Amino acid sequence: MKTTFSALIEEAGKPEFKLWRGVLRHLAMMHEGAMYENPASPAPYPLETLGAGYYFNPAFGHWDLTYTLLDSCPVMPEHTLRQLENMISFQQEDGFMPGAVFFRGEPPVPTWYSTFPPVWPLAADEYTRCAKDDRAVKLCYLPLLKQIKWFEENRRAKGCGFFFKDMIEPQNWESGVDESVRCEMVQERGKFPDIDATALVRLLYDAAARWSKMLGRDDSLFIRKRDELDQVIRNRFFCDETGFFHDAYLLDRNIRYRALTGIWALTCGAATQEQANRVIDGSLLDSECFFTEHPLPFIAVNEPYFELKMWRGGAWNSFTWMAVLGCLRYGRRDAALKIAERVLHWSCVQYLRTGTVWEFYHPFGKSPLEMRRKHAPWLLPCREYLGHNPLFCFARLLTGA
Repeated sequence: MKTTFSALIEEAGKPEFKLWRGVLRHLAMMHEGAMYENPASPAPYPLETLGAGYYFNPAFGHWDLTYTLLDSCPVMPEHTLRQLENMISFQQEDGFMPGAVFFRGEPPVPTWYSTFPPVWPLAADEYTRCAKDDRAVKLCYLPLLKQIKWFEENRRAKGCGFFFKDMIEPQNWESGVDESVRCEMVQERGKFPDIDATALVRLLYDAAARWSKMLGRDDSLFIRKRDELDQVIRNRFFCDETGFFHDAYLLDRNIRYRALTGIWALTCGAATQEQANRVIDGSLLDSECFFTEHPLPFIAVNEPYFELKMWRGGAWNSFTWMAVLGCLRYGRRDAALKIAERVLHWSCVQYLRTGTVWEFYHPFGKSPLEMRRKHAPWLLPCREYLGHNPLFCFARLLTGA
């Protein structure tokens, strides 16, 4: 019987994927099991959710969707196009893009509470690369401009850059980084500039500039905004002492711990080559910092704020893939391959040990059961979690596929 993800299941069986075949086949079936259809949804197609193992499943969207689409797009680009159309169907007229869309109640209806890290243009770009047509750009162009306007009107930070709502409501977790340590460091609340929010708006500007040119429209405004934000990120968010990118408001308070939010400056392309090399060589490839057995822990292991807990030391394969993209963007394929090899190796080790794919992993290669999720009755990382495991991306990189 033909399945929705038959192409991905077949790809998992490729000879060059032999070392990781078991976990990749399992992951492909997780994609299949994550499909969900609800008549109350405004989306035109069945939704690919965050995965059957997520505690609040069924849920759609957030940055998880981008990772799942990057995972499957090369062999099934039409699926990416449909899911992007689904995502856009939830956008409000003012440009607000809802974060994780939950289906609750009886019958279950969609609910949400905030926006989310706007990484989705990466999926539209991946579709364009794989399908070699401009349908995703045409579909997403106006929604992109509306979202840019919303960020400019609602998430502009004091002094420079942009912020996520965590900075004024610590329990909101709009940044996607639940129970972030940065929200506990500074007692006052305000529209403080975050490196992740600022770099991701830069990503939106860059997409708008490139897509405008593709569609024969004026790209000068977005080029100017992108370039201005580059200068802000390079000068206000980079610390010469640590060789890393930090939240500007923490630097102003002499707080300099290294968290993976800093890698967004590389992923979006705002860093200089020198800054990127310092981040990669001085932090990402340092075994006493981020280059652990299962890379990359969210907070460097030699920082006082590191914990064996979710966003304080867990190794998220999704965030690590963003770091890999940053390495590739700056011509550091050597670093990308080193990181990717360890991620796949230890993801396979844990799959063989436990028979499942985890939401996040123990950075020292130990059981994910030794990690903790957050202050909640369910303290362990989720099993069978699709949204944060773009493992096909790592396999394609390592094999040159």
